[in-house]
Amino acid sequence: MKKSLLAGVVVAFAMAANAHAATNIAANLSSDSYTQSSSWNGFTAATAFNNGAWNAGNFGYQWIQVDLGSVRDIASVQYTLNLLPNNNVVEKIFVSDSAIGHNWSGLTAAASFSGFGSNGDIKDLAINASGRYVEIVAYGGQSWTALSKVSVTAVPEPETYAMLLGGLALVGAISRRKKAA
Repeated sequence: MKKSLLAGVVVAFAMAANAHAATNIAANLSSDSYTQSSSWNGFTAATAFNNGAWNAGNFGYQWIQVDLGSVRDIASVQYTLNLLPNNNVVEKIFVSDSAIGHNWSGLTAAASFSGFGSNGDIKDLAINASGRYVEIVAYGGQSWTALSKVSVTAVPEPETYAMLLGGLALVGAISRRKKAA
């Protein structure tokens, strides 16, 4: 019984910490938080960062950007490729304290993907950078440049780990107390 209680508490705290880490911090922001190089038929940066899709309506290098409102420690950026036909693609993720827009040439990408892509491929790029703005510069090859379900995750706040450790310490104290009784 004691072991199953301990295991249950550990799993619950781990799930809570994982759920916090996987939250899309780029979703549900004000509409002026999202910008893009171009868009087609209502598929904008705002729709892409809010579980929808973005289509530039153009070929070549295009971009979408989100203003997170404050500097955040970024853990990863995840997105789905939207291609027709499948072909070679390039995506670069930039993180900055100021708006980037078309001015990425002087920046170093925090993460990137270059290679063959297929429609529906999910890319999850780990990032170790801090900034207020996150921009994806994408090249769709022979396809219009388009992405969907774009998600930005932050490094979990220290409070999440403190709660987990506090819960484990509490379980350990209860267990020791019951053994002593």
